[in-house]
Formats: sequence, C-alpha cells, structure tokens
Amino acid sequence: MENDYQVFEHEKRGRSGKVSAQAAAICFGLCAFMLVFWRSSTVSAQGLQHPSNVELVAGSNSSDLWVPPVLPVYKNEPLAKSLIRKFDLYLMNRATFDAGPQKLRNVGQWLAPEFIYKTVGFPSSEGLAAWCLSGEESQYRTAFPTSAFSQMLFFGDDTHATTTSYGNAHWVGDLFGVPAPKRWIYFRVTDFYLARKTGDNTGLIHWNFMMIDFADLLRRVGRPVLPKAHLPEGLVLTAAANDGVPAPLSVVAAQRDSKAAKATAKAALDGWARDLEHHGKWWHSDLTFYGPGGIGVARSIHEFHKHVLKPYHDAFSNRTVETEMLFCEGNYCGAYGKLWGHHKGTWVGQKASHRLIGIRFAMHWRITDGLVKESWAIFDMPGFFQQLGLDFWELARQAPSNSTDFL
Repeated sequence: MENDYQVFEHEKRGRSGKVSAQAAAICFGLCAFMLVFWRSSTVSAQGLQHPSNVELVAGSNSSDLWVPPVLPVYKNEPLAKSLIRKFDLYLMNRATFDAGPQKLRNVGQWLAPEFIYKTVGFPSSEGLAAWCLSGEESQYRTAFPTSAFSQMLFFGDDTHATTTSYGNAHWVGDLFGVPAPKRWIYFRVTDFYLARKTGDNTGLIHWNFMMIDFADLLRRVGRPVLPKAHLPEGLVLTAAANDGVPAPLSVVAAQRDSKAAKATAKAALDGWARDLEHHGKWWHSDLTFYGPGGIGVARSIHEFHKHVLKPYHDAFSNRTVETEMLFCEGNYCGAYGKLWGHHKGTWVGQKASHRLIGIRFAMHWRITDGLVKESWAIFDMPGFFQQLGLDFWELARQAPSNSTDFL
C-alpha cells in the first residue's frame, strides 16, 4: 500500500519523516546540525511543503525530479555523505506526496538500481523497487506508527558513509511476535553505506546495512533476553566535542588528519582479537565506550578492560577481526564487520557452545591526540543467538513484561 510510510527504512534511522514547515525551518535554519524525523499513522499535509511549491528540475526527461535544497555549509561534503544528505532532504520534504512510480524516479537520483539493503530482524531487500515499495516497512510501521529520530554521528568519505542515532517510538503493534507494550520507547540504531562514483562529483548509494540495538530495546520494555550488565546500560550520547550534532561537520573534520585517525581506529579494532596490553595503548585512560545492551557504558580504561574486553577474550579463543569496511572523516572513524572466535566460555550470559562464532559489529570512534577518546558499538545479538541454535525473538516473547522504561 502506497503512503507516507513507504520510506520508513531511512526515516527510522534518523533521516526522514513528516515535519512541520516551522520545525523544518528551525532544523535547517537554526539547528542545521541535527535531523529530527517524524512519522505518523495518519497521512496529513498540514505544515508540510506542498508539491506545488517544490523546485523541479527543468528539462524533458527530468522535469518531475525533486531538487533538494542544500545549505552552503554542506556543499563540499564527501560524496557518499552528500548523497545521503540529499536523500534525507527528499524523505523529509517530498516523499510523503509521491506515489510509487514518482518515488522510484526521485530516489533513483541517489540510490542505485541494484541497491542492496541488509538489516537485522527485518527483511532485507535487493533492487531499488524492492526497497522502495516493500520489505521491512510494513513490519516497522505496524509496530511503530509514530516515531522521532535524532542523529548523533554522521560522517563519511567519497565511497562510505555511516550514522548512529537514537529513536523515540510509540510501540503499539507486535514486533516479530513480541507483544507491544503500548507505550513510547527508546532504541539505538546505526547504518553503514557504500557508494559508487558515476562521474565527476556524482555517484549512487548501492549498499546499506542497518542494525538496531534490540537487546537494549527489549530490556527497556521488561523483556530482557540478556542478563543485566555489570556496567550501566541505556544512556548513549553524541560526541563530547563542539564538532556539530550530528558530529562532525565536514568543514570542521576537513582540517583533521583522517589517515592518522584510521591507523588508531584499526589498532583499537584489532584489540578485540589481540591481548589487552596491546589494546590499552590506543585508548585514553578516561575513555567513554557506549556499548550495546548486555554490555553497557564504560567510562575508564579500567572499566573497559574489565567489563568489556576481558569477558569477550575469556569467552572466545583464536580471535580474529573480519573488517568489511573501515573509513574516517577527520578524526571520526567507523567500521563494520564480524568478530570471529571459538566460543569456549560464557559471554553475555550464553554458555560455551564450542562453535566457531562470527558476531556482526558496527563501531564508531572519536580520536584525539592519536588515542580513542570515545567509542560507540552495537552487536548483532539476534544473529549470535541464531548461531547458538537459539531463537532470540522467542526468548523475548517468553520473557515477562513487567518493568518500566529506563529512559
């Protein structure tokens, strides 16, 4: 069914939705660094820009394509980041008015025909039409008809981009068989993108991976699948730096050494496989690590080693890191891949399976003076459980729902 929810895949990652003209003016005029997105179960054009007022491309073949208005401060962003920003603007200002064929034509300005969308829990899709007109959106819309998202990090280079955001959503419909709590909830979400160049300063996004911190989300609604972490769980913030929100503004990041930052990020990532002494060389002593549900937030190198790295090292032997992408913009870096190891001990409450396990990860770092100052991480816990022969969602369905939200 065609309506203003069919673009929810990007809306729920903090990039789109129905906003009022006043809110948009504030967002882009006064707080251009922040994206707040709204969806609603009732289609309404009140407060939104009407299609008749939208600037269109002139020409016989492109007269019906929407042209996103980009503020001057964003004009020289890296290509992949620029593509995502323009796509965001379309989702915020025009997508709700476009029927299927027109929506396909418009999103085709930024997404490739072969666009692949991968995710955790929700259906993945291959092909632009499959992403645009079907797939995950029906399940998400049923569970969360109204939601708002705020990006914390948004950076990239010419061929990669990434975001990490948090969402506030009204959970009113069952999700993967898990009963709805019928109230507002909070969750973390992250995205990674790949772009290909099509010419000078032009390109298309052809791959996107999205992952929600489901372990923390279920904990918040009283259906914990993982045991309580030793560290505090739930609170995740943007960078503790005046680099813009979401961080970083490209005009700020351009002045910083991305090559040196990438070397530090790679060493920090390798620490998941190597010994703790090696890993400690690449972190500030007063670091902040925003871990996912079941692990929590570490605020010192001591907490990070004791409650984050050591439990993983103790539970997995023959550890390796499979890095599918690692890139930086200035001193902000992101990586996506899998942590591999033989599961020989208990980790996040799951006893040794003696199997070779690959845990999909999404990580981000802010680096200062050659060391990691802050880090953000989400792990694919449903995928981990599947490799153990366990049904993550069935365990959530069986768990009692008797707690309040820990916002």
